[in-house]
Amino acid sequence: MNNGFSVLELIIALALSLTILSIVITNVSETSMMSKKITSKQDVLESVFHTVDTIKTDLTKCGMRLQEASKYFNFPLFEHSEESFKVIYGIANEIFQTDYFKGEKILDINKNEYFRKGKTVLVYNIDNDVFEFNEIKKLENGKIILLKNLQNDYLKNSIIIALKQINYKLYSKQNVLKRKTDKGYFQPLIENVTDFYIKLFPDSNSVLYRIEINNKEQIRGYIFLMNTV
Repeated sequence: MNNGFSVLELIIALALSLTILSIVITNVSETSMMSKKITSKQDVLESVFHTVDTIKTDLTKCGMRLQEASKYFNFPLFEHSEESFKVIYGIANEIFQTDYFKGEKILDINKNEYFRKGKTVLVYNIDNDVFEFNEIKKLENGKIILLKNLQNDYLKNSIIIALKQINYKLYSKQNVLKRKTDKGYFQPLIENVTDFYIKLFPDSNSVLYRIEINNKEQIRGYIFLMNTV
């Protein structure tokens, strides 16, 4: 006749159960930690790839639509200092169909979505050897109203270009590389940046950049500023 399990048998069974449960919990914990590490590394890699692609795109566009003006007039398309750099390029351009003179501020140009309120513009005329930077105050009845009066005369066939300016800056205390477009705010681009270095080689119109992550991984790039030639 079976009178059930003895106390010894119950103790042994309980001990085995606890041992198995402990092994399962340990494995699950290690798997979870490993999964988090893998996910974290993937996030870092994705952030690095996105940052590199963004920098390459901005540097490649540097000076776009400004080749002619920069050839005749002396203004920087690329500027850099310790842990920061700035690029400028054109996103749209129009040709004046009529003459505009010093003191005027209302321009009638073809409808273009890139010429909008707050946008910085470059106006120039090669034949008269004049240029100036201005800003669009507002659009009214299909016309552009500048923030400042024109400082020079611009005859027919002068050119106006809508500009875009991109700034990069390393915030060392936060270890964050940030990016700003035009007059916006600096937005985080990548975190855990322990070093950011950039150098311009004027003779070859090229830029070398380096990003260091967590004092370990380094990403380097070398890009020709083709639009500044």
